[in-house]
Amino acid sequence: MVLITNYKNDFGRAGEKMLEDSAANYYSVLDVDRNCSEALIYGANDEFLLDLPLEALRMMGPFGGGMSIESICGAITGALAVIGILYNRDDPTDRDRMKKIAERFLREFRSRYGCLDCACLKDKYRDEWKKCEPVVRMSARLLEEIIKVEESRRPFGKE
Repeated sequence: MVLITNYKNDFGRAGEKMLEDSAANYYSVLDVDRNCSEALIYGANDEFLLDLPLEALRMMGPFGGGMSIESICGAITGALAVIGILYNRDDPTDRDRMKKIAERFLREFRSRYGCLDCACLKDKYRDEWKKCEPVVRMSARLLEEIIKVEESRRPFGKE
């Protein structure tokens, strides 16, 4: 169980794109070639000071590229993994909370961007030079918005 009692992101700095920029930096074609799913988990690890072991970061590798078959987008599965890390607890009530947060993320992402699948998102948003960075940013932005709302309801570590 991960309890977050401190984190780099104070959620109070209006107009800043903290998780979005961190995830995009990890995805950047100028950096090590991380995929969309890895970029989300690495970015969240930095922003929320999760101190995840390298193995936990690496486990997101197969989820990039829509699990390598252009199915559910890796930026989405990366965001869902972050939701699990932040909100999954042993208490069934907290598990229900985590599931509702994940469902909200999926519904809102589909509502905003039209689909959840890698192939569809690539057709709509992939940039020739930046590749899927726009989708990584979209996923991280929505994730941070949802976390901010959850943080205002019940802060990390106050389970």
